[in-house]
Amino acid sequence: MRNRLVWVLLASFIVVFGCAKPKEKTKERKLSPVLNIYNWEAYLGPTTLGDFEKKFGVKVNLKTFEDEEEVVSMLQAHPGRYDIIVVSDDAIRELIAMRLLAEIDIRNIPNLKNIESKFRNPSYDPGHRHSVPYLWGTTGIAINRAFVQENVVSWSILWNPKYKGKIAMLNNPDEVIGAALKYLGHSLNITNPTKIEDERQMLLEQNPLLMGYLDTIEIRDKLISNELWAAQIYSGDGMFAADKNKAVAYFVPKEGAAIWVDCLCVPRDAEHKHTAEVFINYILDPETSGKIVNYLWYANCNIAARPYTGKEILESPSLYPSEDVLKKCEFFKPVGTEEEKGKSKEIINKIWAQLQLKKTEKDKEQ
Repeated sequence: MRNRLVWVLLASFIVVFGCAKPKEKTKERKLSPVLNIYNWEAYLGPTTLGDFEKKFGVKVNLKTFEDEEEVVSMLQAHPGRYDIIVVSDDAIRELIAMRLLAEIDIRNIPNLKNIESKFRNPSYDPGHRHSVPYLWGTTGIAINRAFVQENVVSWSILWNPKYKGKIAMLNNPDEVIGAALKYLGHSLNITNPTKIEDERQMLLEQNPLLMGYLDTIEIRDKLISNELWAAQIYSGDGMFAADKNKAVAYFVPKEGAAIWVDCLCVPRDAEHKHTAEVFINYILDPETSGKIVNYLWYANCNIAARPYTGKEILESPSLYPSEDVLKKCEFFKPVGTEEEKGKSKEIINKIWAQLQLKKTEKDKEQ
């Protein structure tokens, strides 16, 4: 009887479980057919996107911008239009506060281990929840020594009337006003309205000397072609110009300058988030990263890329300044109460609008 019961139970087990369909394996996440990127102009290697497309079979659509205000405005209106954006640490703080960035799944980015320790777990984004470091640098001065022969390593060179019409500043209000603040011996990050007002007159006096407030790539190209003789510029573009035109030199002014880290981020409503994370991991591949900086001449957050990076880049004091120079440099960061920060921003916006208006009026007169 017991044996018969065993066979009945066994038969039931076979019917219930033996005939059941085997469990399907968990499907691997597939890459999307396209990836949409919003980046600064000329801020990847010449073959970076093509190599990615060949390796992963993903069509990459690239759109470029000239300043980060465009990025913020775009994300506010269309948080799902792009899958990857490249912005600075200062912009990341703002975008996180506005809840416009997605949380990154770092399990899909094993190459994050290649990031140098000093760029890990940054204050602007603890734990890399929303961003991955890409390149870093300073905002200093490039001069053409064929025309600027005096040995001055100061912001003052950009206020020298001898070079009227051959000077340019970046089309970035924080950087322009920051340069004047450093020139006056102030911190980039002040909330005292009086000190911010101090540099308004300085910038108004400088305004007629300028060719314009230009995009960094335009400044770079005009330095190479000798159309500009002295300009505010990001370190990598300044060094790129110096590589193409041996008369050009880039330096951090003696008064100090801004320092920044540009990062790869995924917008909040990105349609192809997984593929974006695969792309970020690809960018952090040591050889891929090395190729990018060999072309762009920017300092790299990726320490594993050093064996693939040109010696002249790694040994450049302009790209990798000494600790003494870096002590005079600052990151842009919010300070003060919300009321103080709001008042500072209001003053900066008014100064910038006044500078733009004065430059437009001057151009019309010519």
